[in-house]
Amino acid sequence: MALTKKDRERWAHIEEIIAENKAELKAATSHQPLKAFAEREGLMNKGDFPKFKHSLRKIGVHYDALRDEAMQAYNDELDARAADIDDQAKGAPVVTVWTAAVEGDDGTGAFAVVDEEDTAIWYGRFFDDDRIRVAGDLVSAEQSAAEKAVWLAGKALARADYPMGRVRIHTTCHELDVDALRAAGVRSSVAVSVVVDPDDLRAVEMAEAPGFQRWQDADLLGLVDDGVGEDGAE
Repeated sequence: MALTKKDRERWAHIEEIIAENKAELKAATSHQPLKAFAEREGLMNKGDFPKFKHSLRKIGVHYDALRDEAMQAYNDELDARAADIDDQAKGAPVVTVWTAAVEGDDGTGAFAVVDEEDTAIWYGRFFDDDRIRVAGDLVSAEQSAAEKAVWLAGKALARADYPMGRVRIHTTCHELDVDALRAAGVRSSVAVSVVVDPDDLRAVEMAEAPGFQRWQDADLLGLVDDGVGEDGAE
């Protein structure tokens, strides 16, 4: 497709900006200074930012590669912190929950987090702006439900005045991203373990039920069990 005059002028303008600031841009060791530069110059929009990234390559600056390196470093740090929490949380109090999600033919979905007595701790329909769940994708819905459980465990442990603890998540979904759950646990100082049992449908049945349960109305303290063995065995 031929470029319009307006597009050509915009490309030229962006390349001129890059040429004028070449030294600053080439000195960037991560994508964050480049992103800040684009925001400062009014290039952080759907039309200009791809042009900006492409034009950077002409001066030997690869935005996507720098971003990927930063993301890998961040993930490596999360993995290391998760491993530390796993070690430090041995013998710590544990929250045990069952999670599940269901997807409807109409694009709606629901989730549930229940305790060992099948009592609903948190359940109801997903909000449209859910950060993880993609409408119609059951695995992403299950992932969202499990991450909610990690966050909820952190809330329960904090309410019980424990700075750190564990959450044991029972699920029917064997496709959960456990690494992502462990990373989520880092933010709440919670070590995460997952037990997959396709025959245990207690959370599925709750997710399918009408109505809702707010986590704020649940007995979070009742979820925390500190009665583990001295060696931390479960």
